[in-house]
Amino acid sequence: MPTFPVRRLGSSGIVADAPPADVENIGAFTGGVNVRFKNGRVSRGPVCRTVADLPHEPGHVFAIPPGASGYDEIVTVAEDFGSIYRLNGTTFENLTPDDHVGIVGTQTITSCSLGGVAYINRETSVPLHKTPGDAKFSKLTAWSTDDRCRVLRAYKDQLIALGVTKAGVYYPTMVKWSDFSYYGAPPASWDPTSTTNSAGENIVNEMQHVIIDGMGLRDSFVLYCTASVWLMDYVGGNDIYGFRKLFDEVGVINPNCVAQVGGLHYVFDRNDIYVHDGVAPRSIADGRVKEFVFDALDFSRSHLCFVQHDAKLSEVRFTYPSGDRFVGFHNPTAGCNRQAVYNYSNDTWTFYDVPNVVGATKAALLSGSSWDSAPDATYEDVGGLWMSSEGDEDRHCLLVSRSDPGNGLTQARLYGFDLLTGGRLALPIAEETVRPALLERAGLDMDSQGKNLTQYMNLQAVWPQMSCEYAPDCYWQFGGGDLMNAEPVWSLPFAFDPATESRISTKPESTLRTASAAAALPTSSSPGSMSRSS
Repeated sequence: MPTFPVRRLGSSGIVADAPPADVENIGAFTGGVNVRFKNGRVSRGPVCRTVADLPHEPGHVFAIPPGASGYDEIVTVAEDFGSIYRLNGTTFENLTPDDHVGIVGTQTITSCSLGGVAYINRETSVPLHKTPGDAKFSKLTAWSTDDRCRVLRAYKDQLIALGVTKAGVYYPTMVKWSDFSYYGAPPASWDPTSTTNSAGENIVNEMQHVIIDGMGLRDSFVLYCTASVWLMDYVGGNDIYGFRKLFDEVGVINPNCVAQVGGLHYVFDRNDIYVHDGVAPRSIADGRVKEFVFDALDFSRSHLCFVQHDAKLSEVRFTYPSGDRFVGFHNPTAGCNRQAVYNYSNDTWTFYDVPNVVGATKAALLSGSSWDSAPDATYEDVGGLWMSSEGDEDRHCLLVSRSDPGNGLTQARLYGFDLLTGGRLALPIAEETVRPALLERAGLDMDSQGKNLTQYMNLQAVWPQMSCEYAPDCYWQFGGGDLMNAEPVWSLPFAFDPATESRISTKPESTLRTASAAAALPTSSSPGSMSRSS
């Protein structure tokens, strides 16, 4: 009986859209969740580690860059934009303006920083700002109290307001910019009629689509609409800025859905996920995960979508509410449960479960906590090094999550999103957020191994090369069938402990007579991991 070696299982990632029998690379997977691919191997994806319980149900999180204090300030904003808190060590400080009132709604919250000043905006309110010396946020000075904007962004030394409402009239294609600002102070003017400063505004008449968001790209500012993309370039003179269309038929699904990586923009659109360098868009999802993502995306809650960049792991994470067949948090109440993850260093896709999250940021966590200050933590639960985390100035990926008792999420929290092994966060795993890791490979036509497809083949055993860092809880399933479009007939799960076993026998529990022989695929796993193939 011949054996078939299967190597470099992390080379192709997940290819969910193609018919399984057409996925020629035997090392590619047709489904999976909570795994990642690196160095030709498959390993467990990141897990949530508890940073702090939140004092409100969040709608946004961001980090103010280091100022005189020398560390990032992590700020969370309530879902109704009614309260703002800053994490100071292990406690939260209230930064909400005294006269500020929240409004329940689905409008997206955006934030930015410029010259040491932090800005928060939601189109239901006047933009808010906080200088390094302020105890709380306050209404943006020089901004008309009758005006609103959908998004507020920083570009060079100015602020850019997009989708402006003036005196109750909404201008979906208006771009408004401030005068130049100086360190430690907001812009002194937003007056477009003044001849003594550089403030201005423009309704881009040729633009046929609503402006959703914008972000700088090298020397230009890119405007993302619902179905077109424009460039905004500094031209000087009376006009200050000029506008020209970059490309049609693509745009962005929601504010906070663009990430800049190495001179490229990675964009979450309503119909695709694409990347561009200011010249032309290129889909990175088409033919691989595009149908899987958008067929399951809940467009009624697309206002929750956002994008996160993790430079440590070379990942761009496109976060959205999903109903796909692998979701670990079903029907989340008011957040996202899925991340489609693109690794740009090896050009692979994977998927993560996330616990009802609504925002992400990157910041250092100078908590000063240590093993002695966390007596309830266990060795297995805590990542990072066994030493005090005080002085750790590394920036970590953070998520904010709303409570969702129906999915076992008992408290709104700030989480660190870090690897189970090899991570840097010395914080306990949030057990209620952990979901199993799973891999699936269907449609293994053994003609690629020189076998005759007119004959049945029996799989007798598999020798997986894998490891489990903690208590093993790993299961394998095998299946097969005669019809390509039919769900395989799966065996019962086979428990496997790589610490004591090297071989998985498919007999006597089941003998599978298949026209598409099964082959198990190994994965480094954590508690609750599973792999299966057909």
